[in-house]
Amino acid sequence: MFIPKSLYYTENHLWLRQIGLWDFYIGITDYAQYKIGEIQLIELELKNIAMQKDIMLGIIHGINQKITFIAPLDCEILAINPILQENTSVINKKPYEHWFLKVRVNIHKDYFLSNQEYKYLIKNDF
Repeated sequence: MFIPKSLYYTENHLWLRQIGLWDFYIGITDYAQYKIGEIQLIELELKNIAMQKDIMLGIIHGINQKITFIAPLDCEILAINPILQENTSVINKKPYEHWFLKVRVNIHKDYFLSNQEYKYLIKNDF
């Protein structure tokens, strides 16, 4: 299982790539897409631009199971990746290249898991 060192992670299997002082791309990890199976549909339920931590952002439907996409922190949504509606299978092929949301947060990156901490979190599943 590939887990890039340059990203940050959450306990609910999201990755975050910092792209500015407070801006991040958010996507699902290789582990998450493996557990879900081939992704068939992504339903985002973004009611506001400002989202609070632990609010449901949507549902990711796969062949094996569906998972709830939960906001990992309080954030302002800046963009939604348009490829999510066109070709969801790219996420299975390259989960770390295809982001779901671009967000702005006011939190320090130490809040997230490092790649080593994330590896430890998932190691008992294999």
